[in-house]
Amino acid sequence: MDEGVFGKAAQERAIAEVEVEIARLCELLAEGLAMGLDDGREMVGGAMSEFLLEFFDLVRAKGSRPGLHGMVTLPLLAHGAETGEPGPAAPIAVVHLLWWASARHLDDLTDAPGPAGVPDRVAAGKRALTAFAVGGHLPARLLAGLPVPAATRAALGEELSRCWLDAVDGQLRDLTERPAVATPASVLRGYEGKTGAPYGMAAAAAACLAGADRGRVAGWRAFGRSLGVLRQLVNDQRDLASGRHEDLANGTATYLLVHLLRELPAGRRREALELHAAARRCAAARAELAARMLDEEVIDGYAASVAPLIERAHGLLDRLGGEPGCLRELHGLVDATVGHLPRFRLAAA
Repeated sequence: MDEGVFGKAAQERAIAEVEVEIARLCELLAEGLAMGLDDGREMVGGAMSEFLLEFFDLVRAKGSRPGLHGMVTLPLLAHGAETGEPGPAAPIAVVHLLWWASARHLDDLTDAPGPAGVPDRVAAGKRALTAFAVGGHLPARLLAGLPVPAATRAALGEELSRCWLDAVDGQLRDLTERPAVATPASVLRGYEGKTGAPYGMAAAAAACLAGADRGRVAGWRAFGRSLGVLRQLVNDQRDLASGRHEDLANGTATYLLVHLLRELPAGRRREALELHAAARRCAAARAELAARMLDEEVIDGYAASVAPLIERAHGLLDRLGGEPGCLRELHGLVDATVGHLPRFRLAAA
C-alpha cells in the first residue's frame, strides 16, 4: 500500500528523529548551551535538562506514546500539507513538546491540594521556575535561532505568545468554572484555550514556517484548536474510565459532567451537584458520580453532542486542502484521537 508523503513508517522515523533531537538538546542544556546565549548558564540549563528527561521518562512509564505521537506529527503534517515536505517543521514539533512538558507540571501545581501537598517547598519552587523556562523562554530562544526571514521569525514568536495567553486564559476558566452555572459552551471555551491553544500553535507555526499566508495560518490554528479540544475530551473521559477521578476530586466542571447536569430533571440535578461537592473529599462519592457519568444513556447523549466537534475538525481540514497524503493522515489523526475515548461511540455510527 502506498503510504504517500508521510505514512506511518515515515511518521515513526520522524518521531524517533525528534526524540534524538530532544536528547541532544538535553545534553547541550546540561552544559549551559542551546539557549542562544553565551555560556555560563549551567544551573538553569541543567535544571531544564533534568526536567525534560523526567518528563519523557514519565511519558514512557505511563504508556503515553500515542499522545506524544500526535504532538509531534501535527506540525509535521500541517507543513507537509502546505509544501509536500513535512521534515522542516521538526523544530516546531520540538517546541510543541517543550510546551507540554512545562504545562503538565504547571497543571499539576494548579491541581495540588495546598501546602500540605507540597512537602518540599524549595524543590517545588525550583521545578516551577524550571517549568516556566522550559515552556516559555527556551522555545522562544529556539525559534529566535531558526535560519528564517525576520518576518517569519516574528510570526512564530507571535504564535508562541498567543498560545501562552490563550492557554492561561483557558486554565483560569477551568479553575473557576462552577458546575452549577457552567454551560457546554463555557466549558468548551476553556478547553479551546487550555488544550486547544498549544495544538493551534503547533499547526499554525508549521504553516508560518511553510510560508502560508495569514488566512491559511489562521485556518491551521483553528484546526489545531479543534484537535486540542478533542484531546481534552479524551483526557476527561480517560480520567473517569481509569478510576483516577482526579477531575472529580478537584471539583472540575468537565464537559461530560455539565452534559449530565443539563440532562437531569431539577431534583436529580440537585442530587448530582451534592454528590459532586462530596466527591472532593469522598472516594465513594467520586465512584458513584463517575458511574452516573459513564452510564450508557448518558454516554449516548454525550456522543451526539461531541459528534459536531469531530465533524468540524474534519471540515476544517477539507476546507484547508493541501497535499493529499498529509491531509489523509491528518484526518486519521482526528479519528485516532476520538478512538481513544473509552466507551465512546460516534452518534453517527
